[in-house]
Amino acid sequence: MERLGVFISVYGAREVFEMLKMYSSRVYSTRFYVVSKQYNPIVKRVVEATGGEVLVDSSLSLKSHIHMIEKFKDELDIAICTHEKPIINGLRDEIEKRGIELYTTFPTSIFALERSKILQRKLFPEDYNPPWKAFYPRSYPNESELFHDVKVWVESLGGACNVVFKPDEPAAGKGVAVGGEHFHTIEDLILNYVSGFNAPFIIERREEVEESSCQLWFDGNIDHISFLRYPEVRDYKRAFEGDLGPNTGGMGCYMDSSFKLPFMFEEDFEAGYDLARRTIKNIERWAEENGFDKSGMKPCMYYLAMAHPHKVFEGNIGRPGDPEDIPPLLSMKNDLLEFYLHLCEGNPERLDFDLKATVLVYVVPPTYGGKSTIHKDIVLNLPELFELNIDSDKLLIPGDVEVRADGRLYARTSRSVAAVATGGCLEEAAQKAHKLAVYVEDNSDPKGLLWHRGDIGVKGNVDRSIQHRKILRERFGF
Repeated sequence: MERLGVFISVYGAREVFEMLKMYSSRVYSTRFYVVSKQYNPIVKRVVEATGGEVLVDSSLSLKSHIHMIEKFKDELDIAICTHEKPIINGLRDEIEKRGIELYTTFPTSIFALERSKILQRKLFPEDYNPPWKAFYPRSYPNESELFHDVKVWVESLGGACNVVFKPDEPAAGKGVAVGGEHFHTIEDLILNYVSGFNAPFIIERREEVEESSCQLWFDGNIDHISFLRYPEVRDYKRAFEGDLGPNTGGMGCYMDSSFKLPFMFEEDFEAGYDLARRTIKNIERWAEENGFDKSGMKPCMYYLAMAHPHKVFEGNIGRPGDPEDIPPLLSMKNDLLEFYLHLCEGNPERLDFDLKATVLVYVVPPTYGGKSTIHKDIVLNLPELFELNIDSDKLLIPGDVEVRADGRLYARTSRSVAAVATGGCLEEAAQKAHKLAVYVEDNSDPKGLLWHRGDIGVKGNVDRSIQHRKILRERFGF
């Protein structure tokens, strides 16, 4: 087999599974060069098995990425990055600036629209946006005038319980806050979120919707997105059951055995294509108006958090979702590395899936999602987290865990392990995934500290979404 050098930036389980999928290639022999947030057991094994090299950098700095790519530029054929920080910070820009010849699967920084929710709202088709308004605190002579404008806008939307507060930049200090849950009055909103927040933010109308994640690749030809789309996935952002608690990076997700989710109507699925096409055209027009090089748009993933009926929460223009990337890749029949190469060459192959109902549940440390203030070293006694085989109906994918000097595996501060299961139906897949999550928790020391959200993909939760979407259709007519 032809040998290829692959650079990959690893944040957590999403990137680990991408590595495993490429390592399992039947077309290419791979050698991996990695910058990793932690000394992940799979990263360790794959790098050792392929004769590559890993650099651990908990900050995932642009400097460390460029250092590795420069060091091994003669060995590398492709660079893959599926998390936002290096993309926003200009990883591809720096590669091209230095004249390093290799393929990339992510855009230049100007097209990493995740960096600004305000810019996203401006570039999404207006009929997919809820009523929204951007606020720029530094443009006000004093906070009282800012507070007044916020109050007037929130009142125009029906009051505090009908709005959502969103910082413009990703992962900004106080994060997304939802009216009726995180604050209940305009005074609460101003005191706890607006006051002292000096960066730009959005306040938009809270929508009653059902959410799905639309993910598709753009190679420069807008007609190709019809065969470069992943099956739809449902993500669970909130920390606790019943969609309560703070937003997180994602507690888990599910995918059905068809391209649509159980609660979706055909027009919901088609709306994803419409939103993507019109957003891409808006971005192209914006780039032309501002003199940006449009070649930096391709290839890249369009991740669109759809809010049915036919709205959009946000988009990651440049990378797939976490964990929504994993179920489609698990079902993908294409050789992933070969697909990436053809995509970068502008000759993409049609995506092909052996669709199976899939449920992914993240097992997380006690402090994740604000559940507890307990800080303890937690050891995972799970040899399965070192296995490289992905041909199974049950998988444990190590995320934010690390092998330490004593040879043992420790949980860190973010999502520890993705427990993934497939089945003949969603109910079967959910039962297997949650049982697998409990197995992880039972084999940690001290026992009882790791936890997971217990309603991801379960029948009652899915049935509620089906009934709710029917109610919304009756209410809105679509």
